[in-house]
Amino acid sequence: MSTSTDRSTPNLVQRVKYLMGMRLPDSMRDWVIRDATGPGHNRRYFTRGAMMFIPFVLVALLLPSPVWVKVALVAMMLLPAVVFIGGLRSIYLQELLADNDLDPHIESGAQRREHERQARVYEAKYRHRAA
Repeated sequence: MSTSTDRSTPNLVQRVKYLMGMRLPDSMRDWVIRDATGPGHNRRYFTRGAMMFIPFVLVALLLPSPVWVKVALVAMMLLPAVVFIGGLRSIYLQELLADNDLDPHIESGAQRREHERQARVYEAKYRHRAA
């Protein structure tokens, strides 16, 4: 029989704790890396960030006012939120990885490929040529 520490993926309670910043067991480190840097990690990150604004949006939509006021209020809340969520993505990722005892500078596959491409371009352009 397996215990919760033997699992490789978190259950619902562990996921909620993970999203609140709690550490997952060491057996789930691969899952944390895939969640934080794997395919779809940006979509998951922005979805999680936007979910915290759902109560505010619901309250704004329930206010007794014209529809254009409600839409404007929601836009004034969500547009800056998306900008700040996007700007803090790398900091959140580093904290998430560090909280789970992982290297905070792990890159996604796309970031790694882009850095390798930039290194090749730099090397081709600035490589020391023998005289």
